[in-house]
Amino acid sequence: MVKVTIRRYQSTDFEQLAQVMDQGRLQELKAEGLEEVFIALKDAPYLKYFLSCDIYVAEKDEQVVGFVGLGRRRLDFLYVLPGMQGKGTGSALMKTALAKLPRPVRLDVFTDNERAKNLYQKFGFKVIETRTEKWSDEFPVVFSEDTMELE
Repeated sequence: MVKVTIRRYQSTDFEQLAQVMDQGRLQELKAEGLEEVFIALKDAPYLKYFLSCDIYVAEKDEQVVGFVGLGRRRLDFLYVLPGMQGKGTGSALMKTALAKLPRPVRLDVFTDNERAKNLYQKFGFKVIETRTEKWSDEFPVVFSEDTMELE
């Protein structure tokens, strides 16, 4: 386990946080065969929503190595740098998120993202719905996503 410090996001963290998000999001999309839909965080249509979330960063040696973004009763974003995955950073972020969010808590995850789902299940989340849909008219790729909930 790697020791990280969890603290509130500050606007000065944006560049490092965006690197974490972009690397993690690309990794996640590649695993689904959806890399063609990747958009960098700074250009993402959901950037304003993302920045409205309650964000906590995981920091190691003054570098942002992961973060969690909380919405209303939702865990909306959780990304860890690929090189820091499997070392306890995601669990540290989950503990922070679950201490802040009222129950029930929901999140969405790609159905085949076993690594992320294993983390969520470790904290008691259960799949309550699976949806299969196409990404968009521009990218008519079909994917499957699970909604998970912690009561």
